[in-house]
Amino acid sequence: MSGPSRRRVLSTAGASLVGLPFMRSLVERALAIAPAHRTGSVQDVAHVVIHMQENRSFDHYFGAFNGVRGFSDPHPLRLPGGRPVWCQPSADHPDGYVLPYHGDSRSTRSFTVDGADQSHLANLTIFAGGRFDQWGATHEMRQRMLHFTAGDLPFYYDLANAFTLCDAWHASTMTQTYPNRLHLFSGCNGGGTVGGDPEMDNYGESETPSADMAQDQPLRADAYNWHTYAERLENAGIAWKVYQEYDNFGDNLLSVFPAFRPCPRESGLYARGRSWVSEHRSGADRTRSDGTQLVEAFRADIAAGRLPQVSWIVTAKDLSEHPEAIPARGEFVTAKLIEALVDHPETFARTVFITIYDEAGGFFDHMAPPVPPLTPDRGFSTVSTAGEAKQYPPGTPHPGAQPIGLGIRVPALIVSPWSRGGYICSQLFDHTSVLRFLERRFGVMEPNISPWRRAVCGDLLSAFDFSRPTADIPLTFPHIRDTQSRIARSLAGRAFAIPATQRQPRQMAGQRPVRPLPYDFTVDIVPDAEGAPSLLIANSGTVGICLSVHDNSDRNAPLFFTVGAGHDHHARLWAETGSDPRHDFTVRGPDGFIRHHCDTSPRLPVAVRAEAGSGQSLRLSLIGLTPLPQQIQLTDDTTPAHSTFHQTVLLAGAVHTVTVPLTHSDGWYALTIRSTTDPSFQARLYGAVRPTKTDPALETAMDDRSAPAAPRHT
Repeated sequence: MSGPSRRRVLSTAGASLVGLPFMRSLVERALAIAPAHRTGSVQDVAHVVIHMQENRSFDHYFGAFNGVRGFSDPHPLRLPGGRPVWCQPSADHPDGYVLPYHGDSRSTRSFTVDGADQSHLANLTIFAGGRFDQWGATHEMRQRMLHFTAGDLPFYYDLANAFTLCDAWHASTMTQTYPNRLHLFSGCNGGGTVGGDPEMDNYGESETPSADMAQDQPLRADAYNWHTYAERLENAGIAWKVYQEYDNFGDNLLSVFPAFRPCPRESGLYARGRSWVSEHRSGADRTRSDGTQLVEAFRADIAAGRLPQVSWIVTAKDLSEHPEAIPARGEFVTAKLIEALVDHPETFARTVFITIYDEAGGFFDHMAPPVPPLTPDRGFSTVSTAGEAKQYPPGTPHPGAQPIGLGIRVPALIVSPWSRGGYICSQLFDHTSVLRFLERRFGVMEPNISPWRRAVCGDLLSAFDFSRPTADIPLTFPHIRDTQSRIARSLAGRAFAIPATQRQPRQMAGQRPVRPLPYDFTVDIVPDAEGAPSLLIANSGTVGICLSVHDNSDRNAPLFFTVGAGHDHHARLWAETGSDPRHDFTVRGPDGFIRHHCDTSPRLPVAVRAEAGSGQSLRLSLIGLTPLPQQIQLTDDTTPAHSTFHQTVLLAGAVHTVTVPLTHSDGWYALTIRSTTDPSFQARLYGAVRPTKTDPALETAMDDRSAPAAPRHT
């Protein structure tokens, strides 16, 4: 969140809970519990616990974790001018840009790093129409570009090593806490299918100072007039509950909806949605909010066999991990909640525990969020984009229809017996994906979710393997750690600062197993009626796809295309300007999918079709489009030390088919296609076919970690 009330001095409450050491056996015991296996499907899940924390981006927390699209991403977005997305232009450093840098909590006060402006208008400035090059616009790079590693977040890294980490989970909106939590609690923020003006700030926070309903202040009459998912669960007879202490940091968004504001204290809606865990106590214990009573209440319900089918966990401000709150305290309360489940194996065997973050808090992430094309000049969508726009009047910094989301990428950990193994799941998710998962398990639909969001954001099923009743996977486990000593060491450290000599950070070494994804699509670069390059997009998968197209000559703004499941689209690109026939653009899609095309011919000389072959192979169809024969060279550079694929073909107007084996690279490819006849032509293809592990190029990318100079155009 942001604003004065989000910047209150964060107290040291929670010391009693935090002072306990981590238990070495916690993750090991969790892994030893076999999942309930009755149907081999999502129906085996009896309990879903949703633990949403505050304001951290994915790269800020997990950019250094191995296997994810993090700091070793071999194909980062190109910024205008040619530098990679890491080199964010800024006057805050003599280099003229700022790279992500490690805020080492063992020697600096990085645990108390403040956030940066994360309003919708600030995020639209950062997004810059898809160029994503304005993180330095607010001169807050000291905060924005700081990141942590395993040494700073040991328990979270242990969880990721043991269970499943999602590296394509985006906040629902490009803005603050409330609009994002509204998507978690109700499927939209007033847009979606509700059709109203989307709420894009934290309206209602000051009017809801605590969990105590007696302190609520009036809201405007038109605020939050739609139904929540909790109400739908209530009507369907599905047990649910919000676990919160008196200080809930304003993060229980049920409290702003008419059904809960006010509601009869004897009602089920009050008991499950507004009461707090120590409300029945007296004296200081009634309002004490250090996490102890939260965990006690959660543990007591598990022990008594009354853990609801759906639970939302809302922590106090000091435990929420909101910037200036210490991440180690949030780590610890997360550990104690999971420990409460693990101490009751029969319950953990049937439980999914999801830890996510509502928004990025202004912290940098290098993956530009997918957005819907809202106007014809920005692209095309085969899916309705209704409910996904915020209208700003003329004279404002970003007038007209602007996308409300998706937002900046955020961390997401899936802890359950069905998500063990240290997997990476790279399907596109947002906070409505949690509701989609609940829809699949309990059959209670959330109609507020917009058609576009429902089409492109998954339902979380790809993060699990319900078919295997057991898993025996050797993993490393956390050692005993004294949380308070870690905090004290950081608080006693020096001030953190952008390094004078900048170097691109590294990820941890090693590949990771991946979850199979439901994507099945092709993007072919074919000539349009005038012979210029265009995109033929065919989506045979079961989920929609979002693509962005970037002009590497910096003459045109990025384009965005959404193609729903089972749909095709022929996309024309930018209209030619002047007499320059150069074409140089990059298409980006999910899970590392990239197509880069470059040529200077008035008419496209070669068309390339790439599709999945049998097993782990890629089938290429090369089509010569000129009357003269062309010599084409193909090289696979996915793993240069092991790749032996080099092939030269002669095109003379016919279609030439080539099969590229990918078993040596675990299903990943990095193909370069050149024409010796027309040296200006070059195509690069990146992606995967039925991968079994994460991209091996993450291991070899950017051996020289200093910031690269801006390349000249090819």
